[in-house]
Amino acid sequence: MKRFQRFLYLLAILPLLVYGCDKGGGYHHELPPPDNGGGQEQGGGNEQGGGNEQGGGNEQGGGNEQGGGNTHSGPWDANRGKVVRPVNGQDGWTVTNVQDGIVYYAFSSSSETITGAAQKAFAVDVDLNNPKYEVQITRTSPTAYTSAVHAAHNSLATINAGYEAGSIYIRVDGKTYSNIPNVEIGTTGQDNWKSEGAFYIDNNGKPGIVFLGSPKRDGVVSGIKGCTYAEAVKKQRTYYDAMPKATYPYLLSSAPSMVDDFEPIGETFCDYTISETAANKLNSENLEHHQRVRHPRTAVALTEDNHLILFVVDGRRTARKGMSCKELTDFLIKWFNPQYALNLDGGGSTAMCVEGLSNSQYANGQTHIVNSPVDDSTSGKERARDTHIIILEK
Repeated sequence: MKRFQRFLYLLAILPLLVYGCDKGGGYHHELPPPDNGGGQEQGGGNEQGGGNEQGGGNEQGGGNEQGGGNTHSGPWDANRGKVVRPVNGQDGWTVTNVQDGIVYYAFSSSSETITGAAQKAFAVDVDLNNPKYEVQITRTSPTAYTSAVHAAHNSLATINAGYEAGSIYIRVDGKTYSNIPNVEIGTTGQDNWKSEGAFYIDNNGKPGIVFLGSPKRDGVVSGIKGCTYAEAVKKQRTYYDAMPKATYPYLLSSAPSMVDDFEPIGETFCDYTISETAANKLNSENLEHHQRVRHPRTAVALTEDNHLILFVVDGRRTARKGMSCKELTDFLIKWFNPQYALNLDGGGSTAMCVEGLSNSQYANGQTHIVNSPVDDSTSGKERARDTHIIILEK
């Protein structure tokens, strides 16, 4: 029935999109790489780089029901039906049960195998089959630290979420606060690439992730590949606007989409013929710099067994190098095997709070921050943001 309803919904909005351009298994501890060399092994954080990031992420979210545009067969199909989680003591992982249905994972390695670099990453696994938990997207004006949002909502877990409002779509509790107003990122002159996908929560409280597509690749929006970025923003905005507020009261766009129905599309978002050194010389909001270069990252993912994964990886320091979009995609797949995954705002914004836990860097554990934020190149300094994803106990 739900599939039929989605089919009717897509038929209803199809006229709005035709414009602009022509142009099972058992439990596994980790997954091997796919046969095509893509990284279905490890999963991780949120890219970002450069200053006060800007916006637009991936808007929509179809959860384990709606999630993507293209359903392609490939080596990734071997991952269907496999439940994958790290084991305590395995390859640098520490596992802590926060409470029934919520598990916290911390990773530390001086030479992580996918990146070959020192990494520290953190994840919260929420069992959505447990009816006692609720997922929300919050918006705060003025902006607030992740730790302050965590405290204000009495959250069990909190992560930073959206890029700057001018670059993304933001809908909270049925009210739209931003609908991707800018075709360029701030005053940088860079194309707004930040909304090819979205995380959403429907009126039943079920979260989802949807992949719309971009000028570089097709998703649920037909013909978006090959458009200019200005045309793509218009198509993305139209699609998100057409998602009924009563049905999808929470919606936050972001980019890149990393996993779409098990396909590791985050591996191909950037041009990897460009060296990291060359990419690092580009404008900080250029997508090749933003996603090709290693940075702290934040991500959200959904698994086939109906678990929500909140993820961050630290970066920009000797013992915490950070990841590119491709590395993050591969790391998440290796250790959590998500069916859908979306990169969120990262860099100096990356922060995670877990109730009852804290990084020893923070006195008395009062902030509940488990990673080490790095705003303005200052280790331990949080960046105030306007949107967050929180986990509440009903």
